[in-house]
Amino acid sequence: MKITIALKGTLRKLFDCYDDIVVEVPDNCTCDEALQAAGINYKETRNFGFVSVNNKRVMIDSRLNDGDYLKAFSRVSGG
Repeated sequence: MKITIALKGTLRKLFDCYDDIVVEVPDNCTCDEALQAAGINYKETRNFGFVSVNNKRVMIDSRLNDGDYLKAFSRVSGG
C-alpha cells in the first residue's frame, strides 16, 4: 500500500525534506514503520513531537490504510 508522508516544523529542515514523500509499505503498517521506511529515524530526534493521519492526531503505533496521509510534527514550545 502507498502512504504519503509530510514533515512539519523543524523536522523538515532536520531531515532536509520539504516535499511530501510517497512510500510503499506492507499492509497493516504502523506510523512508526512508515517513517522508518521513508528513512526518517525519528527515534533519534529529540524534537520529534507527534503524528497525525488524515488530519487526526494518532499514536505512533497506529495502523495505516492504503492512501493515508501521515504528518510528522516537531515539538512546539512557547510562553
